[in-house]
Amino acid sequence: MHITFRDYKKEDITLLKDIWNDILIDGVAFPGEDHYEEKEFENMLEEQSAVTCILVDDEVAGYYILHPNNIGRCSHVANASYAISKLYRGRKLADPLVKKSIEQARELGFRGMQFNAVVSGNSAAIHTYQKAGFKTVGTIPEGFRLKSGVYSDMHIMYLHFS
Repeated sequence: MHITFRDYKKEDITLLKDIWNDILIDGVAFPGEDHYEEKEFENMLEEQSAVTCILVDDEVAGYYILHPNNIGRCSHVANASYAISKLYRGRKLADPLVKKSIEQARELGFRGMQFNAVVSGNSAAIHTYQKAGFKTVGTIPEGFRLKSGVYSDMHIMYLHFS
């Protein structure tokens, strides 16, 4: 398995949208509920500080979006979301994807990275983030409503760039 990274291209938009919408349909990780249409998704990608694809043997397997977590005096802290195609899940791609996003956030001048809504039941993501150095700095009881209607705790996780 040969892994490479590259910026997204216009011809990737449909695939990236479909990967994102699949995660929304699953209803256990991303907070959004409304599925994206093509143009709306393209506009969202254009607003990001970075959109980087992970390729496996030259095929797009997933990507991350990277942007400031907040505005103004808080804009030096990054936020990222990760999306891996169902066809490529279980192949240990999250580790290099998260590592690459941290490298890119540093290159862009961010001083740390914060995740606002890591679902407590998403043990694979939590493990990946902890291996990358993230710490849980808070937990919001029942802060995330799963697709099933059950409420789950969600964590705020942070990594300070030293």
